Amino acid sequence: MSDPRRPTLTPDTRQQAARTREVILDLLLRCTDRGCSRLGCTGVSFVTMAMGLWTAELAQLDGSATAKLMRALADMFDPGSSAEAKDQAEEDRSAAARELHVALDLLMAQEEGAA
Repeated sequence: MSDPRRPTLTPDTRQQAARTREVILDLLLRCTDRGCSRLGCTGVSFVTMAMGLWTAELAQLDGSATAKLMRALADMFDPGSSAEAKDQAEEDRSAAARELHVALDLLMAQEEGAA
């Protein structure tokens, strides 16, 4: 059986990053629209509930890295954060994302040996 994992997505160029954001945003907007229609709620309600669910999923993988990610995102979007704080938050976000990818790799790694 082939490995069902997919590679980590890390766009190499601004054009690739822009295209990736475009695809993700399109899918998220369609999902939000469909969810709002099915639940009879606003987009804000749907998105905040979904963010909570996704955060809980990530926390099961690595709670510490998830907390770092959420703090970094909060700092990035806080209107009171300085440019330097936002730059640091982006570095922290990236590091937390790498930690989550490592945790996933460890989770998916097959056990070998008899020790």
